[in-house]
Amino acid sequence: MRVPGGAFARLVALLAHTVLGALIAALAPAHALTDTRTGTRIVILWHRGLLAILGIRLRVLGQPIEAPALVIANHVSWVDIPALGALCSGHFIAKSEIATWPLMGWLAAQAGTLYIIRGDKRASGQVATRMKEALLRDQSVLLFPEGTSTDGTVVRAFHARLFAPAIDSGCLVQPVAIRYLDRRGVNHPAAPYFGDATLPRHLWGLLCARGEFAVHVDFLAPEVSTGLTARALAERTRTVIASHLGVDP
Repeated sequence: MRVPGGAFARLVALLAHTVLGALIAALAPAHALTDTRTGTRIVILWHRGLLAILGIRLRVLGQPIEAPALVIANHVSWVDIPALGALCSGHFIAKSEIATWPLMGWLAAQAGTLYIIRGDKRASGQVATRMKEALLRDQSVLLFPEGTSTDGTVVRAFHARLFAPAIDSGCLVQPVAIRYLDRRGVNHPAAPYFGDATLPRHLWGLLCARGEFAVHVDFLAPEVSTGLTARALAERTRTVIASHLGVDP
């Protein structure tokens, strides 16, 4: 298979960008990347740099509401994280497997990511407590409530448990619709990261597809959390996102 020109150079740039992020995180004072305006700005710029190296254009509709807010989005790829992180600051909730990724897992933790063990109710309860604490500190939390990624043609059921911190803290919930479209407005096959895909192979596919598609991040109208159950809030926001994307809810 012919390797597109520049893919190796972009891989080197990506590795250098990751090392730079690790150095910044290692030298920064404790919690500086999450609790200070300068720190959160650095994280946003790092995410934008990552998208630039991958050659993924960022297209935005609407804007994120001010913190504190629970920002929830459909999940297509690990690229969803830098796409959202390039636009708003907050604590991502991510599956514990990401913590094992070389360097990237540690870097994400330094930037405020909270890891959750899927299927472990006790662990999810601990994460819910930390989410509520962050919201009460006027910080936002960014969540992919499907709990897994898809090919972008469906929006799976939202797990309701982690909507409870928004209700308990009385903050707004902002749905976000994410999709990866080529210049014709069609879903690009290189973007989804799901099923049996491996990170190295998926990353190489992104580097080879540089410039072929854009990530569209659409910030939708916020939902009031008070007076709703976690299940009702999960179902409402899922329907809103699926309707906006025009996919089967």
